[in-house]
Amino acid sequence: MSKKKQYIVTLLAKGIISEDLHYGIYARNWWEPCKFNENCINPIPYRLFMSVNCCLNGKNFAITVLNDEQTHNPCFRCICDGKDSGTQLTATAAINNTYSQIFSNKTKYSGLAVMGFDNEAIVHELVADISFIPIFIRLDQILIVVSKIGVSSREGCYGAGHGSLSTLITKYADKRSLFVQSIEDECSLDIYNEGIKLYHNKDTTPNKIWETIGILKKYDGATLFGITDYNIQQILTELNKLEKSKNLINCTSDNWKNIDILNLIFEQNIKKRKIANTFSSWSKLFTNWYDQTNTIIQFPTILYQIYPKNYQFQEKELGAWQAMFCASGCINITPFMKKRHLIEFWTKAPDPSSDRENLAKLFESGMLLVIENKSFSQPDNESETFWKSLQKALETNKRGIDGNVRILSIIAENFTYKKLKEKFKIGSDIINSARKHARLNGPGAPSLIKPKRIVKRMSEIKERQFLIFFQDRSVVAQSSYQ
Repeated sequence: MSKKKQYIVTLLAKGIISEDLHYGIYARNWWEPCKFNENCINPIPYRLFMSVNCCLNGKNFAITVLNDEQTHNPCFRCICDGKDSGTQLTATAAINNTYSQIFSNKTKYSGLAVMGFDNEAIVHELVADISFIPIFIRLDQILIVVSKIGVSSREGCYGAGHGSLSTLITKYADKRSLFVQSIEDECSLDIYNEGIKLYHNKDTTPNKIWETIGILKKYDGATLFGITDYNIQQILTELNKLEKSKNLINCTSDNWKNIDILNLIFEQNIKKRKIANTFSSWSKLFTNWYDQTNTIIQFPTILYQIYPKNYQFQEKELGAWQAMFCASGCINITPFMKKRHLIEFWTKAPDPSSDRENLAKLFESGMLLVIENKSFSQPDNESETFWKSLQKALETNKRGIDGNVRILSIIAENFTYKKLKEKFKIGSDIINSARKHARLNGPGAPSLIKPKRIVKRMSEIKERQFLIFFQDRSVVAQSSYQ
């Protein structure tokens, strides 16, 4: 919190957030970046028609935020005891104008302080109903303000898409100008000076736009658009997840007779994850379950209706089917830690509370017996000894094809990249080299010795003798075609 002097400020009217003003091309003027501590800088909005009362020297000063219709920037008006500042460009100018009229002195007050922008309670009230606060990005001497963000998978836009808007101010043609950057069907750049458009360009990516303008060449277009900023990328990631979740298809057990919906969910959760299609009548999982009176099934036992009896499931397959069941309106009601056991219990009931409660009682009473999943138990000593021994061998041997690469090649083909990285804390390059070594030379085998080819230049005397010999017709048989 700021250590500056605080005044008694009351929020009289909260005001409104205007889409055009607070998120349009003039957004930078309608938000005030304020610092509350060393690590927290947040923009606070000048809400249109917001009004505060500040008590100074025993007098109540009312300050209101208005819109300058010509510049579309905020302006301020302060009234106290019939004295009126008129519209001023800043809150500081408004309060000091009225104060000087009343007390006839030159005492100066900070506009931010009298507006209550250093008061956390007032700030919280001003931003409580705001879902997105523009991002202010400092790029050397340039301040980029990203006031709108849209998402897309468009190449060269780093996840940003339709609806994105950002601005910056710098010189163009020796005039301090406002650069308005947006992404719609195309990326566009407009440059304004005092409301007059000086430049317009459209292209497929931000980089291509800025390549043609010939200024700020040390930055690429994506950086100047603000879309590569860390905070923007985080927001884009979250928005992208939200967009994907909106497109996910879901249903309830009441819809299981509709094979078209189930096909879409199957496509979404099983086929897209590239799960091996070792079954043809997967839909009978749901039709059989729909027809049975009992709402609860055991997972993955139910999958053996469509898989071979001795089939060994991979984690990826089980995860895909769990996602399929979730999207189909099923709920996991397993009353114990699922990682310790081989089975889970799922219900098709819209309200799972009754099924969950009954299972929990059976489990607590000992009437529900389950088989422990040994794959999640502690690793045995022999396994640990194996991994530790190999780790020591990798560390002891020198780097390279005749060292740790050769050692790792013994097992490189038998374990996944993820497993080897987890056990040995190594990178993908050495694993790739070890696998190549195993395929070319054999696991753990020494590298094949390539024969050395020595090239030596023939002396001039030998070269002349060589030519004389082969040009001698008595030695070389003549072709019958000559």
